[in-house]
Amino acid sequence: MLTKQVLDYLLSLLFPKTCLVCQRKGSHLCEDCFSLIEINPFQRCLCGKSKNVFKCPECSPSFLDGLFVSADLNQKVLKKTINSYNSLKELSMPLTLVILTHFFLLQKDYFPDFVVFPRPVDKKEEKRTGFNKTKEIAKMLSEKLKIPLMENPDQTKDKNVLVLDIVYDASAMEKLAETLKQNRAKEVFGLVVAKH
Repeated sequence: MLTKQVLDYLLSLLFPKTCLVCQRKGSHLCEDCFSLIEINPFQRCLCGKSKNVFKCPECSPSFLDGLFVSADLNQKVLKKTINSYNSLKELSMPLTLVILTHFFLLQKDYFPDFVVFPRPVDKKEEKRTGFNKTKEIAKMLSEKLKIPLMENPDQTKDKNVLVLDIVYDASAMEKLAETLKQNRAKEVFGLVVAKH
């Protein structure tokens, strides 16, 4: 019986990974193409009009206490990476790196009493892609930020929560934040790879 390492090696020989942007062999997103992604070096408010605040006077009332937007979606490389993530699980690593770089630029690498909560993925979507897209990124963030990953709203009581999604969906994020607050989460912050 073939081990996973041997199988991965054979697959890499038969179907070498190529960068989805420049077609260079070696990975699905090479370092040069990743470097073209402009990552937000600032915090923005919920409505996006003000920088370096979680909520400005113009922000609508929200169950979210703030929102971390790692990058703007109107970038060719990032958009292609996110769209390709539907079929390439390995892209969870560069997408996680976008978030971690955003936190690095904000000089924010410590989240006391926080948990990461991936937005639940529709079971049909998970079956179609073969994996849970938000959970894959959440697992890496949990490891790198040293905070627990939780998927049950009941587990978030008395915790600060980073609600993870790939692309910001205001209504879905707001609904999830409301559910978590009803389950007595302390503070709830949205965390997305990208926003329009």
